[in-house]
Parts: sequence; structure tokens; C-alpha cells
Amino acid sequence: MLKWTCVILVMACAADAASRSIAGESPDPVLGLYDLPANGGARRFWIKSDGGSDPLTTDASSGANAVARLPKGALVSNLGCAISEEGSWCRVRSFRGGPSAKVPAQDLEPARGPDGRVIVWPDDSGARARKRDFDASGEISCAQELGEELGFCKAHVARSTGGDATLVATFPNGFARKLYFVHGEFVRANATMSGAGRDTDWRFEKGLHSIRVDDQKYEVLDALVFGSPNPGK
Repeated sequence: MLKWTCVILVMACAADAASRSIAGESPDPVLGLYDLPANGGARRFWIKSDGGSDPLTTDASSGANAVARLPKGALVSNLGCAISEEGSWCRVRSFRGGPSAKVPAQDLEPARGPDGRVIVWPDDSGARARKRDFDASGEISCAQELGEELGFCKAHVARSTGGDATLVATFPNGFARKLYFVHGEFVRANATMSGAGRDTDWRFEKGLHSIRVDDQKYEVLDALVFGSPNPGK
């Protein structure tokens, strides 16, 4: 039996020996997509559009108290799936972050990225950006302070699969900030002295990502982040 650990909201727990990896229980290799991304599972799932209205729950039980609801068709990150006495459940969270909870595996399907392929393995763009292992570089429009006119920042991009990427923007004074993209969308920035990086606005129009992080503004061409052409856009 495989022992594993999980996180329920802010509390950590250890599953007993009765919980087993879905991938390890079935000879069907497709079920391997429900394993952790670190083991080659799907990076994200869609909540099936034709599924029921099952709530997200605090543990693997249909009778548990609901902590959140995600609409049909919502995109969620895969935090691992297991089989228990209550059936097959997966721990997920919104791809933009937030609390984690469990949903029945039958209500999920592995997500395809903007290029139409199922996304597997973890996003490595953040780790590559820390090592300065970049795929592209250029300039973007940027403003560091509230009310400041747009100038230019140097930009370096590490790309992953599935529309995931990490862009490092460096202002003329040397201040640098990482901008994280998931499934083709900007989701957050790293924490700095300027703020936690989650006070953000974002819109995408005509090939341009217009981003606000705290008091800073960035205008980033989609082609720089994902390459040209970017599949699915």
C-alpha cells in the first residue's frame, strides 16, 4: 500500500494505508493522468461540463461540508488523486490559486493546453527563470510607480508547455519582478518590497497583455511570452 500526505486547507494530514494511487491501482495507462504531475500526471483538470453540481469538500466524503464551488468547465490544478473507501477523489484548486479541496475524480477530465495537447509534468519555467535559463528576451513597456508614464524594461522569458511561462521584467534602476503565466493567462507576480504580487489586474487584447501588479504596470506582447505564433490564440 502507498502512504501519502495531503493538505486540507491550512492543515496537513497523512492518509492511511487504505488510500492508494489511482495510477497504481489500474492497468489502464490513461489513469496515470490522475497521478501527481511530478509523476507524469496531468498538470490541470477541467471540471466536466456535463457533470453534476457536486461541491468542493474538505475531505473525501460526499457528506463533508462544502468550502467552495467551482462552476462546470472551471480549470483547476491537480494536487493528487487517490482511492479510498469513499471512492476516487482528487485534491484540486483553482488554477489562479486559492484554497484546495477534493472533488470526485469522475467529475474531472485532464485539461488540454492552448496548443490542444494534454498538459503533463510540472511547470518548470519558474525554476528555469531562477537559473536564468531563458528562451527569449526583449523589451516591454513598463512603469514602476503609480501615475508614471510608461517606459521600457528588459524582459527575459522561460517557457514551459501548456501556455505556462515566467517572465522577468527588469526596470532601468535594477528592480526586477517575475510575472507568472498559466494556461496562456497572467496569474500573479512574485512578492517584493512593493507588495505580495497578488494585487493585480490583467486583460488581453489584440496580442497584448496589459498587467498591473501593485503600483506597477506592464504591457507584454503575447509573442514574447509564448513565441510566435502562439497556438490557441
